[in-house]
Amino acid sequence: THAHVEAHLIIWLEGTAGEMTIGRETVRLGPGTAAGINSFQPHSHVLSQNGTPGLFLAFYIDPDWARRRRDLPSSAPLFSQAAITLEPWLHQAAANLLDHLSDNESVDDIANYEIERFIDSVLDAADASAPQEARVRINTMQDFRVRKAIQLMRANVCERICFDDVARSVGLSRPHFFALFKEQTNLTPNVYWNTLRMEEAVRQLQWSQEPLISVACNLGFTTQGNFSRFFRDHVGVPPTLYREAARAIA
Repeated sequence: THAHVEAHLIIWLEGTAGEMTIGRETVRLGPGTAAGINSFQPHSHVLSQNGTPGLFLAFYIDPDWARRRRDLPSSAPLFSQAAITLEPWLHQAAANLLDHLSDNESVDDIANYEIERFIDSVLDAADASAPQEARVRINTMQDFRVRKAIQLMRANVCERICFDDVARSVGLSRPHFFALFKEQTNLTPNVYWNTLRMEEAVRQLQWSQEPLISVACNLGFTTQGNFSRFFRDHVGVPPTLYREAARAIA
């Protein structure tokens, strides 16, 4: 189980679809069902037991960008439920978009337009899949101790962290801190911490020229291999491929 700063869209195209757990919901992906995951929402994806691969189209979406496009309040979730009903034409549009992106070495203005139009269509489908009143309110994390803990995590994202020290810093025992943090954010401190590290890893891979081993050390990993496994487990691709793709788009 992990989470992302970004919102997440996953559309199954072919092969093994698997089953996703998103928050407390279970989503079985297929030609008529996609998955929508809000920022910092815990999720996991279990594929087939026999190792048969699957092909998916996945988007990591800046939630603020999406809210501006849809004129939503800054605290509004993009998805009121995890399962998104897809009409046949929209599932075919996903396959066509992947074909277009695969056939072109770089993402041009036309491709960007098609990507944005497709995301808008899926968000429309997400709204249609659940009534407006079903939208859940994001917890604003009123408790000052949780806010302080998150500030400490962000300030030390490139260091190794000891949650016993974090708990003491906010005046709580470790068990009380973990229980309160989970209650306020729906994530354990460990998962939230890994999400912040992923956010910083993506930033460094996109904008720094440092070699991969330096990025790994900057984030507190003892070896490049450990960092690569961590990154691949969260994003689905090795950091080298992610950096190449990010630079090609830029």
